[in-house]
Amino acid sequence: MKKQGHGHFPDDCWELIFQKLREDDERHLGSISLVSKRFLSISNRMKLSLKYVNNETLPLLPNLLQRFRHIEPIVIHNNPRKDIDGLVDLISRSGVLNLQAIRFRWCMTEPPRDGFKALALNKNIKNNMKVLDCSGFISIQDSDLVLIADCFPRLEELRIHPVMCIGNDKFAARITDDGVEALASKLKQLKEIALEGHACFITDQSLISLSTNCVELSKISIWQSERGQHNVTVGGIDFVMRHSPNLTSLSLDLSPLQPSAFSFSKENAFTNAKNLHSLTMCRQLISSKNICLVAKAHPPLKMLKLVGFEGQYFEIHGALKLLLQACQLTLEDLTLACWSLIDTGISDLAQHLSNLTFIDLHGSSGLTSATFYTLTKSCPLLQILKMAYTRGLEMNFFFPDYLPKNYHMRHLDISGNIWLTDMTLMNFVQVFPNLQFLDVSYCEQLTFFSIEEVLRRCPFITQLNINHLKVSCVFGRYSDHFVVNLKTLKARETQINDEGMSMIGNRCRNLQHLDIGCCENVTDKGVMEVVRNCERLSHTTLVGCKNVSTDILLQMVSSRPSLGNIEPPCFGDLSEEMINGALSSGCRLAAKSPYSSSN
Repeated sequence: MKKQGHGHFPDDCWELIFQKLREDDERHLGSISLVSKRFLSISNRMKLSLKYVNNETLPLLPNLLQRFRHIEPIVIHNNPRKDIDGLVDLISRSGVLNLQAIRFRWCMTEPPRDGFKALALNKNIKNNMKVLDCSGFISIQDSDLVLIADCFPRLEELRIHPVMCIGNDKFAARITDDGVEALASKLKQLKEIALEGHACFITDQSLISLSTNCVELSKISIWQSERGQHNVTVGGIDFVMRHSPNLTSLSLDLSPLQPSAFSFSKENAFTNAKNLHSLTMCRQLISSKNICLVAKAHPPLKMLKLVGFEGQYFEIHGALKLLLQACQLTLEDLTLACWSLIDTGISDLAQHLSNLTFIDLHGSSGLTSATFYTLTKSCPLLQILKMAYTRGLEMNFFFPDYLPKNYHMRHLDISGNIWLTDMTLMNFVQVFPNLQFLDVSYCEQLTFFSIEEVLRRCPFITQLNINHLKVSCVFGRYSDHFVVNLKTLKARETQINDEGMSMIGNRCRNLQHLDIGCCENVTDKGVMEVVRNCERLSHTTLVGCKNVSTDILLQMVSSRPSLGNIEPPCFGDLSEEMINGALSSGCRLAAKSPYSSSN
């Protein structure tokens, strides 16, 4: 009987399979596209986003947009002060069928005014554009808000975060009520807006304009400098919550709310918070009074984020407990970051946290492993726990018969904790057998002994961050047959050497992303051990590796064609021949500071 190839399987079935692979890791589509012309065509349709576009990719952009016709979001990064009008103009002429979002990520340049106009001339883009993120533009003015509204009248989500200075250079960025009022009058379908940064000189009038004109408004985020001369008051917050029936998400980082300047507001800003599903308050907004008023409104909160409380915990404990009790049945996501917390305080709150799937306590001093075990016991649905830089004192205890295993937990970030020891870490991971992400960076007491034991006990870990640990290897005791499923390993500023790199190459065969920036004990030999053995390797960071030569670049690319992104040891030492050779192989070279983070 003749075998049936993949040609007898309908395209829509393959699309479902490829969609699942894309959800796991979009980089899988690259391997699939090499199988056959048919798979190339299907995988091209499944590629829905371009996440890193800048001036360096400009020569490749026409081919990328021609190949991937169904791109919906494009994320544009750029070197500071570089003009991006040409890049945006190229996108406007690309023929992309379904472009819905453009996100500018801290380009530190003037808004692409001509580029926006060019995009608006493309009727397909003008009618489909729903999301625009203008983060990090300099010299943005009210007139730019008017231009954005005219060019993209169907926007549903807009973020404005101007930059007023870069180093010693200052720019005339200024957003006022006039610009917001003009914007609101034109964007009738606006659902989400963020007005953030020192250049946002808005008052209650902006909120009134948004609430009055944008009836579908569901999410507002406002961040104003305490130095601002114009501020939102109690009246503005109260007005928008009373007159925006669809408002479910509110994020505020303001100086203390002033009394209302309007006669219409006789209530506190949070009295009418009864429809909120998500609430973020920062610093001086966090008070016992405000939290009690939110609790009294009894909103169906799913997400509560309180960041940077500057008082003593006992001042607010009762109000916080009251709010958590009011939202106990709906709350899933809780952040109490940069607080002065204590283990007993968390223990007292824990009875109201049974439905949480996400907890972030990063930067909250005074917490120890006692809080870890309290949350493990009280939150059986917990999937993500962040307890980074808690600065507590060690209080390690463990009762294996008392603590049930949590099979939901996927993500654990306990980086920056000086109290974390090998024994404590190994006790932690016993509770989470299905862990997939672990960050123990800057936990300086840890050794390779606990790292290796964690990888053995948690076989599903795909990302491990061990930056700044004093380890020369990740494995030490087990035979070469001990293989792990790591896809991402971030080991910056560790003592990893060539022997450790050899072990990584032999035991992490699925590795795709390796960051060993500033690892001074690694040489060319160690790098090539990983490159030769890790067939799926696609991204390496070698910035600051003093004993890795730039000559290795072409050898890496020729040995591993899938290696699409390399951050070389020193970009300035690369010859034109090396750069052209790497680019001709489809590899993207990135120049970053030794201390910048990789995405």
